Amino acid sequence: MVHINRLTNEVYFGNEVPPGEGWQTVPVEMFNQLRASGWNPTNYIPRYRVTKDTITTRVLEAGKLPDLIALIATLPPEQQFLWNGFTWFWYDNPTLVGMCQQLQLDPAVILAQDPYL
Repeated sequence: MVHINRLTNEVYFGNEVPPGEGWQTVPVEMFNQLRASGWNPTNYIPRYRVTKDTITTRVLEAGKLPDLIALIATLPPEQQFLWNGFTWFWYDNPTLVGMCQQLQLDPAVILAQDPYL
């Protein structure tokens, strides 16, 4: 099924309509007509979770585990508590995205979909 959202300029190919306003299910022919008329939507990516184990393994494979340990030690107590207490995070968690950038790692790689969830 093709779901489009002209408000957010997104398209999603899946069985369920994404959450939020403005989504409509359209036939493939209509979607193709919209694209032919110049509409160039971005792909909607449903939120997904990444386990802390997977994040840590990817950082280890990148050779940055000592840097991650040092970075966690500099976090405010609230953020340290969350890091230590949570077993998974949303891929778009702004703190984790910032941590990846600070470690000079690509958040799209480190926070990519978890094969174990």
